[in-house]
Amino acid sequence: MDDSFHEMIVKARMTSNDRLKMVGLVLLGLVLLFLVILFGGYLGSLSVLILAGIGYGLFYLLRGFAREYEYTVTNGDLDIDLIIAQRKRRRVFSGVARTFDSMEPLDKQSASAAQSEKTGTQIDCRSSQNRGVDYKIRTDYNGKPVVVLFSPDEKIVNQLKKYNPGRIRLG
Repeated sequence: MDDSFHEMIVKARMTSNDRLKMVGLVLLGLVLLFLVILFGGYLGSLSVLILAGIGYGLFYLLRGFAREYEYTVTNGDLDIDLIIAQRKRRRVFSGVARTFDSMEPLDKQSASAAQSEKTGTQIDCRSSQNRGVDYKIRTDYNGKPVVVLFSPDEKIVNQLKKYNPGRIRLG
């Protein structure tokens, strides 16, 4: 039997919205720290515990912005999981290569493909590092048209191409 398995982990892109949330959390933490220090005389020794709690809470929430995507290909099945702070995992996409409408490098879009993307949902699972060619998959996921953007290595692309050679183009 010709079983194939490959996985890779890539760091997720940090959006400007994520950066804005991080700045907001840091500012909120600083305001809370200032208020605890300002009213520390009224809180007594409890203020030390509150300061430690604010520090730990800020660390925990900021750590949640450390995200990675894990691409796993098993016998033509592609699974993409989001890993948050190396403690939580959530499935973002799961599909079978044989059912993909198309898979092509992101920089080689045709006008009709770009137009059809507007009607479907877009799932962006690309890497923050410029690792090579990003790919776009058009398929159905949970009964709805979807476009998945991701940054696979050459081995993942070749394994998916084995199961749908007519609709998967190499970069």
